[in-house]
Amino acid sequence: MIPDDWRPVPREDGELAGYLVDAPGGLAVPTSLLGTSLGPAQDLASAAAAVAALGLASLDGRWWCRLPRPLPSGLLDAEAPAADWTLRPVVIVEVDASRCRVRPALPFPEESTSLAELSVPAAAFLREEQPAEQ
Repeated sequence: MIPDDWRPVPREDGELAGYLVDAPGGLAVPTSLLGTSLGPAQDLASAAAAVAALGLASLDGRWWCRLPRPLPSGLLDAEAPAADWTLRPVVIVEVDASRCRVRPALPFPEESTSLAELSVPAAAFLREEQPAEQ
């Protein structure tokens, strides 16, 4: 669940783009809907502008998550990975203030109805870059 002290930042159209997380010195860290940093701590106006500009776009693209091969049909709670799960490329399907759903970016045919669910903030479960080791 997104902490109560994270301040929501809407885009101009009213859609939630991310959050501002307080930092020392009256600064704020621009943060995505997933709870990942969008940049360094900065003044509030700059941080809010960064969230509005980068927040939703940061969700697009490939992420990495530890999942089973193959991912079973339906919805899998992926917060407690088993020892044999590997880091797999995923895409974000849905995010709200408490949960994030992902699907394999390169699914096996039997994974066409498979999703994995993680709690938000999900930074502990997702990586933006391909890890050096799998």
